[in-house]
Amino acid sequence: MVHALKPTTDLANRIARIYPTLSNGHRRIAAHVMGSPLESATASIEVLAERSGASNATVTRFVRALGYASYAEFRGALSAALRLAMQPVDEFAEALASTQSAYGTFLAAMKTQRTNLEDAISGLDENTVTRIVAAVLAARRIFIIASGASHHVASMLEDGLALYCEAEVVFATARGGPERAFRHLNAAGAGDVAIAISVPRYSRATVELAAHSRAKGATLVALTDGPTSPLAPISDLALFGPARNPLLPNSPTAIFALADALITAVARERPEAVDALKKLSQSLLWTFQH
Repeated sequence: MVHALKPTTDLANRIARIYPTLSNGHRRIAAHVMGSPLESATASIEVLAERSGASNATVTRFVRALGYASYAEFRGALSAALRLAMQPVDEFAEALASTQSAYGTFLAAMKTQRTNLEDAISGLDENTVTRIVAAVLAARRIFIIASGASHHVASMLEDGLALYCEAEVVFATARGGPERAFRHLNAAGAGDVAIAISVPRYSRATVELAAHSRAKGATLVALTDGPTSPLAPISDLALFGPARNPLLPNSPTAIFALADALITAVARERPEAVDALKKLSQSLLWTFQH
């Protein structure tokens, strides 16, 4: 089986950053490494050069262009990247091989989510929460950035904040792909808030769009799983919700809870919005099932 290197590893990100400046020879090496990382991780420099149609000297220059001091250091980074990329698959295989019943698996998953929620609560900082709520309430526009498992969290956050905020709320990545999202975020600036949501495996597009919105002057708020997330160092403010799951690559349960809590805290500060919603509910009384 061929395991392609995932674009969320450090090595893959290094290759992506310098790819536009690479020579044709270096690009052939990059393509081989990205497409066949398991084979490349165990290959000598001579073998990698032969299989990518390059010379030993070209491989050495490629490794140095990535920022590694030696081929051995590069190969170690490749092995680490491969372990990271395959970790969810290995955990899934281990879980399937266990003798645990369906009920036992179900119960273990529920307990894991309880732990995720407890860890998210224990990690809260009052000053950070207060600043995030204040920024959202004062925002001219709110841009939400998310994809994959985080897309559904973003959709809920969009609907909730739109009810209680005066700001225009834009789910920038809801449709149309990263290119359209970049066009949305080109309008971002001082006075705007961008909320980026991502859990392992992290979306490169989300990270890049988040960095772009911050560069445009927006305050960047991250909802992610922990301080090691690539969103953490580029954000102005962050809330962390672990995304552990005994079988799946991630779980957005704690991130959903953080988004729900943010909506609740914002609603608490907007009593006039609540009054408006009461009037709306009364006008729609006979359209409800219960």
